[in-house]
Amino acid sequence: MAGRIRQDDIEAVRDRTDLVKLVGNYLTLKKAGHDSYVGLCPFHTEKTPSLSVSPSKGVYYCFGCGAGGDAVRFLRDVEQLSFVEAVERLAKEAGIQLRYEGETAANRRAASRRTVLSRANEEAGKLFHRMLLDGREGEEARAYVASRGIDRPAVEAFGVGYAPRYSDFLLRRLTGSFSPELLLEAGLAVKDAEGGVRDRFRGRVTFPIHDLSGRAVGFGARVVPGDHEDQGPKYLNSPETPVYRKNELLYNLHRAKAAVTKSGEAVVVEGYTDVVALAHTGVANAVATCGTALGEGHFRLLSRFAQRVVLAFDSDEAGARAAERAYEIHQQFAVQPVVLILPQGLDPADFVGRYGAEPLRELASRAEPLVEYMIRREVGRHDLSSVEGQSAAVAATLPVVEGLSDPVRQREYAHLLAELAGVSEGSVLLTLERKLAGRPVEVKQAVKRTSAQERLEREILRLLARDRATFDGFAGRLDPEHFHTATHRKLFEVLMEAKGDVRSLVAQEEDDKTRRLLSALALEPLDGDATEEYVHGVWVGLHAALLRRRGTEIRRRLQKLNPTTDPDYDGLFQQLVTLDGELRRLKEQGEV
Repeated sequence: MAGRIRQDDIEAVRDRTDLVKLVGNYLTLKKAGHDSYVGLCPFHTEKTPSLSVSPSKGVYYCFGCGAGGDAVRFLRDVEQLSFVEAVERLAKEAGIQLRYEGETAANRRAASRRTVLSRANEEAGKLFHRMLLDGREGEEARAYVASRGIDRPAVEAFGVGYAPRYSDFLLRRLTGSFSPELLLEAGLAVKDAEGGVRDRFRGRVTFPIHDLSGRAVGFGARVVPGDHEDQGPKYLNSPETPVYRKNELLYNLHRAKAAVTKSGEAVVVEGYTDVVALAHTGVANAVATCGTALGEGHFRLLSRFAQRVVLAFDSDEAGARAAERAYEIHQQFAVQPVVLILPQGLDPADFVGRYGAEPLRELASRAEPLVEYMIRREVGRHDLSSVEGQSAAVAATLPVVEGLSDPVRQREYAHLLAELAGVSEGSVLLTLERKLAGRPVEVKQAVKRTSAQERLEREILRLLARDRATFDGFAGRLDPEHFHTATHRKLFEVLMEAKGDVRSLVAQEEDDKTRRLLSALALEPLDGDATEEYVHGVWVGLHAALLRRRGTEIRRRLQKLNPTTDPDYDGLFQQLVTLDGELRRLKEQGEV
């Protein structure tokens, strides 16, 4: 480990860093005086600029939240870096070679080796890039890249390249500066079966990969479609090296981190071409893993810059795999993962090529929270038309809820599971409590328990099915949304379609289960006397529950919106005020 950075080097970094330029990378600054620039503070939400930057003094201060300091402090806070990381980043940009006190010879050798390995990757990237732009052998690669919606400006911006098919393209050009042993260590060359050394990447489009500081550390590469020579796997990445650790790298994060920090959101996609296409159309906060599954190291990186991580995939299976991996680790980090499955099986590059960036942003804003996605997907695999199917769905999905450490989230997602499976919330909570307590539980028996909501739903259906006057007086005051369980909702819709004529429904219904349920409604004893006051009381109970559910949903949506900038906020807030007012009137009348 290197020693402390020498103080005079730190002072040189501060002196040679343009603070206005640094801050301007993260927000828009406007000149406000001879020695002052102002902008919206990135450290708290505000509508009017309160962050002031003094270029002559090299300091900034926010009059709103009190954040302040020099260039090192700004970079540390905005990108969640350590002091050393921030100084090293600024030193590199200022062209300053840092010196460390107490640094051992071994430390210096290791640091020097990493620098040389990075430089070898950088030089290889330049050669590949020139070959794609203008090389005679790169014609097929240029056609493929263009077919993916990546034009020349995007190629230049991302340094996309092409490694020709022959085995010594890099070796012949780099061995004058780097030994074959170093090229092997850098992952740019491999040994063949006879012990000879040859290029690792051949006949492939290359995507240079950088660490957070922007140093070239490796490559991701794809075989050019139609290549007649067998070049191994479709995708090939650099091997693990002292500078390339795929579990701790995200492609394009060194470019995207400013956009991620500013928006609070990162979009994670599967492929390098997806990242390039998204960034080129304006989605600047896109990143991808480097030939490996999304893991703990990636979430640790993302949590430094983002509060929300959109897992954007082109198929439900890919989304499911990523969701399962993310679920195992997401509670360790202060980020909210959400899952976005693109429509029509389109990958992100094709989607933005066809529809543009704004529809993708709209879909991302409505992406499902990770746990909700997993619950909906698992429940959707089961046939919910029977108690057996419902109990199987609950049993298969409950581990997702059980694995949550936050009791509030557990209860909320238990409610969602109950709703989707068509069982009572109480039964799911009972099963969950017993499992958490380590007590044996029979899920099939638990799901038969009914909640107060279900009893109200069942009672109003009995009343509608039993008495035509009740149906005529109250059916118009109900809609499917009053019924929380799928079975009751379906029965209500069937009754409405037949205008309450249960006899004809039972005679004509072809589905055995529905016919039995309709018959039961007409014959089961009521919980009270079928007076108008009693029917009204049942309806009030159902309606109050509906108002509460609607209010809860609106509150959830409002939590995701910025009250000062989001155009939907005021309308949703007004809806919430109206709902709360209606519920309050019911309570004041003593009816709830």
